[in-house]
Amino acid sequence: MVGVRIVSAVLLLAALGGCALARSPEQPGLEVLSAAFDPERTFAGDMRESSDDEFILTVWAAARDNYAPSYSLAIVYRCIPPAPPSEEWTCGYFARMLRTGTATEDGFGTGLALYGHAREAPSASDMRLSLDRAELEWLEADVAACPKGIFAMDSIRVADWNPDIHYMLQEREDRSLILHPAEIRVMMFGSYTRSTYQGWVLANGVPAAVRNLVETLEPCWKPATSPRPWRRSGDVWVE
Repeated sequence: MVGVRIVSAVLLLAALGGCALARSPEQPGLEVLSAAFDPERTFAGDMRESSDDEFILTVWAAARDNYAPSYSLAIVYRCIPPAPPSEEWTCGYFARMLRTGTATEDGFGTGLALYGHAREAPSASDMRLSLDRAELEWLEADVAACPKGIFAMDSIRVADWNPDIHYMLQEREDRSLILHPAEIRVMMFGSYTRSTYQGWVLANGVPAAVRNLVETLEPCWKPATSPRPWRRSGDVWVE
């Protein structure tokens, strides 16, 4: 006999996600790891106040089993001051990504190892050193200069923002099995509006549009020259 269990992705994943990187003052390593993969940290200190600089999109995605981060991604519109002798400002859409894997590898082992160390790290400094040594990819791209980059970004705006219902069929003897589907959290900013999505990373709608964006930007990524999120100026964890 087959039992049917229907669970809302939002409720299930919110609960699991909260456990994945839960932290306390006694776990400074988890604080640093969480900050490192906070997508808004990717441009911390680079956004000029009282200017046209603004966030367009932020994404945080977990690795499989939802225990560790897979990647964080942010796209901003910003104007970069000219570098002498030029007097021209450069304005456009720019993306940065921090990920545990590569274009072909999901980086699950790297993320899980970082999470395990973060739980036991004796200090924030120790965790930052672990992140320095980890094989993480820190990337940036000019979205407008990437073929179909703007279209892929805008496809997220018009995607279905209603999370899929996540359900599974289980044999009666397997109903005690607990699954941890990986989570994705997406935030898109507009004129006086902010849309958020939280659900299964492999779902249709917004997650599918994000996957398409990442795939579109793949050939355009280059190693980022700016400080990594856990080493950025203004970060309370930088000593």
